[in-house]
Amino acid sequence: MPKDTFKHIPREKQLMVLDTAAREFAANGFHKANVNTIASRAGISVGSMYKYFSSKEDLFSETLENGIRMLREDFFRVLETDADTFSKIRRIFELPVSFAREKPYYLNLYLNLLSGGMDYFAEKYARRIESVGSEFFKKLIQDGIHSGHISNDGIDIDALAFFLDNHLMMFAFSQVSLYLKLRQEEFLDNNSETDHVIDNTIKILRKALSRPSGKH
Repeated sequence: MPKDTFKHIPREKQLMVLDTAAREFAANGFHKANVNTIASRAGISVGSMYKYFSSKEDLFSETLENGIRMLREDFFRVLETDADTFSKIRRIFELPVSFAREKPYYLNLYLNLLSGGMDYFAEKYARRIESVGSEFFKKLIQDGIHSGHISNDGIDIDALAFFLDNHLMMFAFSQVSLYLKLRQEEFLDNNSETDHVIDNTIKILRKALSRPSGKH
């Protein structure tokens, strides 16, 4: 948790410090990341950094929290639009593509949390991070059933939300992980352009989940 001194500096400066920290933690992992390097690249002194945060762990934690806030804002901005259910799903799958172009280090930061050496932070943050996707997809499915875009014939909303979020997570991480990118190419016979993957994902979901015509 940041100190009050950090909360009192301009928001632009806060985001610059956290963005710089995210780059360092994503590139080197928590244990090898250097606070001195973060301070230098952020254009502040190490003394100032420790006036903002008590420890490297506090800085890392606030960096994760900033990512969670961005994720929640992006997801629920999509949910609040007037688009149909499948257009909203498409937009959610387009988000990591944009994120990979603009802030790929945040995707790498969360990818690092999957490693065994990060179990301490996984214990603290996994549920908070995953609650964003869980809440989003459950609400999206419920709205889709209510609007008639999704069939409600024996559907398990929790299981479907988990399925959709799993697919999104693997697709998102494939934007920054060479292993997952090659895995995607293997399954898709090298036809793994993002538009192709998203188009076919939506086509499959629409066919599998849509209410049959004439059925009420």
